[in-house]
Amino acid sequence: MQSWRRFLIQLWRMVFCLVLTALIVGALPFTPIFANVSVFFLDAFSKVTLSSPKEPIAITVLGGGLTRDDGRIILNHYSQSRINSTYQLHKDTGLPIITSGVESPWFDDYLSSLRKSVTASDNASMNTCENAIFTAKLLDYHELTKSVYLVTDRYHMARARRQFARAGVDTTPHPAPLFIPLQWRNPENNLIHSRRAIYEIAALARDIFRPQENCRTADQITLEEIGTPRRKPKIFSHN
Repeated sequence: MQSWRRFLIQLWRMVFCLVLTALIVGALPFTPIFANVSVFFLDAFSKVTLSSPKEPIAITVLGGGLTRDDGRIILNHYSQSRINSTYQLHKDTGLPIITSGVESPWFDDYLSSLRKSVTASDNASMNTCENAIFTAKLLDYHELTKSVYLVTDRYHMARARRQFARAGVDTTPHPAPLFIPLQWRNPENNLIHSRRAIYEIAALARDIFRPQENCRTADQITLEEIGTPRRKPKIFSHN
C-alpha cells in the first residue's frame, strides 16, 4: 500500500513538473525573455562561425518590405527603422551607403530628402542571399574593400551575416531596433518579437541544412539590372 502511495506521489510530482514546465515555456514568448535569449544564441552563432571583421568601408542596409498607406506604397516599419539607423550611422561615420533590395528606390528617396546620397543601389535582390551576392558585385565594381557595416534587425542579423560571409563580404553588425518595443506589460508586442525570432532561427537552420535554390549568382545578372529599380516611389512620405 505504501509503495503505491509513493508511486502516486512521484507520478503527481512528475506531472506537476511537466505541466509547470509547459506553462512556463508557453508563457515565455509573451515576455521579453524569449526574444532576448534567442538573440543571444543567434549572436553567439555568428561569433563562433564567423571571423573577426575588418574595418568597414561602407554601410549596407537591407530592405525589410513595403506597405500601403492610402493607396501609396511606402516603407514598412522594418524598412523605415533600418534606413533611420543607416542615416544615423552615416552621420556618425561619414561612410558611403549601399542600399539592397526592391526597397532601394524608397531608401534612396528618403535619404535624398535628408540631403544624403547613396553610393550604390541593388534593386534586384529578392532574398537575403541575393542581398549578399549583389552587394558583393557592387563593391567589386566600385573597387571598395569587401567590409561593411550591415544594417538589419537583430533577429535577421545572424542569417544575413552568414550569407554575406559566403559571398566574401565581412560584416560588422549594426542592428536596427523594431518600432514595436519589448515591454513586460505588453505581451502582444513581445509575441511579435518572439515570432520574428522563431522565424529567423528556422530560416537560419534552413539555410544551413537545405540552402535556397532560387538565389541568382553574380554571373546571372548584370550591373544594369542590379541598378534598375523595379518601380519608383510615386510619392515620398516620412513614417
